[in-house]
Amino acid sequence: MKVQSNRVKERSVLETFLKFLHAYAYAETFIIVTLYLGIGYLIDPTDICMLDGQISYVLILLAIITLFHGFENGVLTLGIIAIAMWAFYPVFEYIEFLIALMMTMIFSEFHYYWTQKIKTAEIQAEYRGTKLDELSKAFYSLKISHDQLEKNYVIKPMSIRNSIEYIINERKSVDEDSSIDEKDREYYSRFLTLLEKSFNVNSAMIIYKKESDEDDNYITLENAEVAYGALCEKVVLKELLEDYLVDKAISRKTSIYISDKQGEPTVIADNNSNFLAAVPSLDGKKISSVLVIEKMPFMAFNRENLTSIAILLEYFSIEISKRNLLEKQNELSIVPDEKFQYEFERMKYLYRKFSVNSIILVLRIDNELQATRIYEKVQKMLRSLDMVTMVENNKLYYITLLFPLHDKAAALGYLNRLLVTLDEAKDREFNYMTFDLSKTKLLNKYYREDYDA
Repeated sequence: MKVQSNRVKERSVLETFLKFLHAYAYAETFIIVTLYLGIGYLIDPTDICMLDGQISYVLILLAIITLFHGFENGVLTLGIIAIAMWAFYPVFEYIEFLIALMMTMIFSEFHYYWTQKIKTAEIQAEYRGTKLDELSKAFYSLKISHDQLEKNYVIKPMSIRNSIEYIINERKSVDEDSSIDEKDREYYSRFLTLLEKSFNVNSAMIIYKKESDEDDNYITLENAEVAYGALCEKVVLKELLEDYLVDKAISRKTSIYISDKQGEPTVIADNNSNFLAAVPSLDGKKISSVLVIEKMPFMAFNRENLTSIAILLEYFSIEISKRNLLEKQNELSIVPDEKFQYEFERMKYLYRKFSVNSIILVLRIDNELQATRIYEKVQKMLRSLDMVTMVENNKLYYITLLFPLHDKAAALGYLNRLLVTLDEAKDREFNYMTFDLSKTKLLNKYYREDYDA
């Protein structure tokens, strides 16, 4: 059984105490200020706040707390010190208090801008990492497709990538079929059929989360559903989740399989589990589904096939998550490109949660030939994360560009570079507008030429 180590280093009493203080910032601030006043009292009971020294220790204290925790903790510190000034000094030191108040506001501004910079950088890094991960899976899926064709698998006229896209494209017929209650189960069942044909997976099932519980990080008994392959017998969900191999795959968020002494996959039965492998699919840091393999020929049960299956499962799960997201929320329904819709909704989610904005540049053109020429030029100039699509409405053509995690200056800079590359003077004559993510309604009005209030 291949199980990755997940040991957690034991913390000392001091480390545990410090972690507690950081988790409760106000408690930490209160303790630090109390210690400061206690030290001041021991040094000079008549100058408990240490105001008469050559160095302003109060400003040092305020700088440390406010720059680390922010304005609220700085005000709490200043409030405690003000109470101490009122209680222990014959005359309230209002000049020292006003200086401390002014410096607290300055320190808090530094803290705000610094944390905003860090948060923006983290969101950009996470988004770019997610996009890189998706592109890597798509590339690896294409590589698998060619490998499968070279080995003359059952699906000869179609690659594995095309097979997945075919299953996704059946969404319309499945959604229109009122006899199918569980849409996701039907998609996962068809994916299992694909695995049976392409990788000789004789018996398998997929545990997936219900749509209403997609925000949960783990799959549990309350939020799970199961899709079975054609040759797989049904298993009680509770027993399935309690299986040693499945439980480890979910808790560790990594593939777990039966292995020999050299760590290679083997079909030899293991007393700890009824299955051969459990392959989780991750959507960011959240588990969206788990493929559980029960039976597979020993010649096909190898590390290469398991890696290929894991990549295909994640690629397929990403497509399913896109469908579910757009069914629940789609503010750009007029745009025909679903990939563009999905990226827009993803950016809108980041905007609502973290207030990190993105910009949309729309070029409005009234000539089809001009629109086609410019659209082809734009496609060649796109950067890795930028996206473009064409919207046609009322004989007008809207070339729409999405610049993730950028501001208006980036969009206008791109527009200037585009104008320079256009050789024909008549191609440079068009209207344009920029929209941030707070102007979605205005963007839809622009598409529809809706001038009503």
